[in-house]
Amino acid sequence: CESDHNLPSSGDKAEVKADLQFYCLKQLKIALRKTTEKVYEEHTNAWQQLWATGISISQSKAKDALNGDKINATMYYVLSNVRSPLDPPPLTIPTGCYGNIHHTFQATNLWNDLSTFFNVQKATSFWLLTLQKQGCDNLVALGAPGVMQAMVLSFGSFKFSSQHLEFNMHPKFLHRDYTFRRLQYGNLTQVNVTVQLQEDNKAILLVALEKSDRPFYACDGGCLDGPVQLGHMKLQFPVKLTDPVTAILYISPDRKHLDDMRHAIHVQEVGEAPAHEHSVIALHKHGHHLGGLPTFFWVSVCFLIIVFHLFLFKLIYNEYCGGYQEKKTFQERHKVRYSKL
Repeated sequence: CESDHNLPSSGDKAEVKADLQFYCLKQLKIALRKTTEKVYEEHTNAWQQLWATGISISQSKAKDALNGDKINATMYYVLSNVRSPLDPPPLTIPTGCYGNIHHTFQATNLWNDLSTFFNVQKATSFWLLTLQKQGCDNLVALGAPGVMQAMVLSFGSFKFSSQHLEFNMHPKFLHRDYTFRRLQYGNLTQVNVTVQLQEDNKAILLVALEKSDRPFYACDGGCLDGPVQLGHMKLQFPVKLTDPVTAILYISPDRKHLDDMRHAIHVQEVGEAPAHEHSVIALHKHGHHLGGLPTFFWVSVCFLIIVFHLFLFKLIYNEYCGGYQEKKTFQERHKVRYSKL
């Protein structure tokens, strides 16, 4: 039982213990008055609120690829091991979170097997330690809602500064579809960021506000094109690669700040990120580098195989069955011929 009750800071340990026991029993009695249905409803609502924030990722058939089932299971176990306050405090802007330029999808030790209690505890401790050391300690201290936000930020290597949110995932890793849902920018604004692959194997960014208490703006890599105001409809941005490498997206409520960013980023070259190699896309979509072939191709192959086997069957039949009949006819002719002699 954890309490924010005003316990004596010093004095008799027995008095402190008695006071704590009284408080815990009081809370237990309050909980026992609730019906099973009420407890289940509160439990369900709490998890629904947590899962409102999250990530969607396209399914990959590549060997050892990280997919939604493993991601969701890991998030569930981590969240189950942290407190969820009944009255969560407001989520302030976590400046410096997430601090690593490498997104956590790359960290293989964070995605271990979860089949044993020891592995679950190990994964949980690794996750919480990583988030705390990468500038997300303020979010972790808020309990489950803060940890959820910190994990989603780490998936895309999103980072908050004092004046903007930047998307730091390198363009070479954008070879799958991602949707980062309801990133909290303060307590009253939620942002959705989607990475979508096009037919030409190039990725684009789609950004929209889930809700907001003020205008927000965004600009792509380098901020050379100037900020664009965001709304509830998805707004498309190209994925740009800069030299040196910088963030591919900046979001801020301060338009002037984004205007000034173009003079503060100091990039030498800015251009659209190149298309991903077909073999990489095919590996995720089909499990091998050859890629998918059209249905007509496989129908044609099946047809040729069937025709070949029919032809082969005919040859075998003529060789054995047809040859036997010819031999029998030949013998009968000679038999008649010699019988006449």
